[in-house]
This record gives sequence, structure tokens and C-alpha cells, in this order.
Amino acid sequence: MIDFTEEETQALPAVMRALAPEMERIGWERPLHQLTQNDMRRLIVVTVEAFRAEMAEIAAEAEIPF
Repeated sequence: MIDFTEEETQALPAVMRALAPEMERIGWERPLHQLTQNDMRRLIVVTVEAFRAEMAEIAAEAEIPF
């Protein structure tokens, strides 16, 4: 596993908030091997979209380093 940057670490709570409704829909106790291909795809898409959106917001708030 790679080390996250400070900004990536800051983005993780937003990703978790985005995943929570999907996990509620799927069921928190359901083993991963029982997920359908569509469930897995949806989890990946939600994760990536939430991470990208949060990283863009963090970058927009950051100072230009020069």
C-alpha cells in the first residue's frame, strides 16, 4: 500500500460519506464475494467520483506554491 499525501488523507472522509448509502443499499454484513458485478462497479464508481470531487475542492482551496 502506498502512502497517501496530506490532501488525499483529507479526502477520505468524503469518500466514506459517499460510500455509506451504497453500503446501506447492499448491506453492511454482506461478504464482498457475494456482490454482483454491478454492485462492485457501483462501489468503484462512487469511490472514484467522490475522491476526484473532493481532491478538486481541496486543490481549489490550496494556495498556489509560487
